[in-house]
Formats: sequence, structure tokens, C-alpha cells
Amino acid sequence: MRKRNDAKRNVLIDLTSLLDVVFIVLLVVVCQLQNTKQNNDQAVLEANEAQESAEAAKRMYEDQADSLGNISDYIIFISINSHYEANLTTRHINLLCSDKEITIPEISDLKGTEVEGYTELRSFIQGYAAENSSRTIVLSLNENDEKILYRDEKAIKNIFNDLCAAYSNVKQKD
Repeated sequence: MRKRNDAKRNVLIDLTSLLDVVFIVLLVVVCQLQNTKQNNDQAVLEANEAQESAEAAKRMYEDQADSLGNISDYIIFISINSHYEANLTTRHINLLCSDKEITIPEISDLKGTEVEGYTELRSFIQGYAAENSSRTIVLSLNENDEKILYRDEKAIKNIFNDLCAAYSNVKQKD
């Protein structure tokens, strides 16, 4: 019986390997949390920069339309600004017109493959071109801007081409 008690007392458990594994796992978890936090901060910064860039582009287009003055008696400039949000599924179309007497409609946001916004854009320009057949209407798009998706640029250009073919007073800025 005494030998058994001595054997139990002499048992030595080595926890060094277990502690090494625990510290390695802890280190990996801490590093992963740090990377996640940095990625979230970067995503927020990119979203804010995209919003600021879109607002700056809209202000620039508004300034251009404001600087046209009395030329709008003969020529109307309609500028389309299209940009996307950070999630890439929500896209916006903004219209700017040099004719201050017209009420510019709010174009529906584009989500996924919806075409309602394109239809609203086309119908507004068609109606405006028909009502103002004595004035030249120049259409421009914020092309070559990295804040417009290719599919939106292509769809809006197709609308412009169709309207230029249908109405002699509608021109597209190259």
C-alpha cells in the first residue's frame, strides 16, 4: 500500500507543451482580431471617400450648369452623374440641367439588374426633348470616372444614342 502512495506522489505532469499550444492559439486569435479591426476601419474609410468623391463630382456638375448663364435660351445641357455605393449593388443616377425653369425628377436607385431608373431617365429626356424641339439639348455623362459601373455607363450611352437618333435636337457630348 505504501508503494502505491509513493508512486502517486512521484507522478510529474509536464504542462510545458500544453502552455505552448495555449499561447500560440492566443497569439493567433489576437492577431486575427487586429486584422479584422483594421479591415473594418479600411472599409469605413473607403465608403466615406467614395461618398465624398460622389458629392464633389455632383457639386462640380452643378457649378458647370450654373456657369452657363443665358446660353440656355438656345442650348440646354443635361449632365448625368452615376455613381455606386461601397456595396456595389446600390447605384445612383443624378440629373443636372442648365435650364433652371425645369423640375428635375428624382431617378430611382438602381439595385442589381433593375431597369426602372433607366426607364425614368429615358422618359424624362424624351419628354424634355419633345417639349423643347427649338433648343439643342446636349447630353453628357461622367464617363471615364471610376465611380460609375461599366454596365451603367453602357446602358446610359445606349439611351443617349437612341435619343440622338430619334430627336434631331438631341446631341451627345463626346
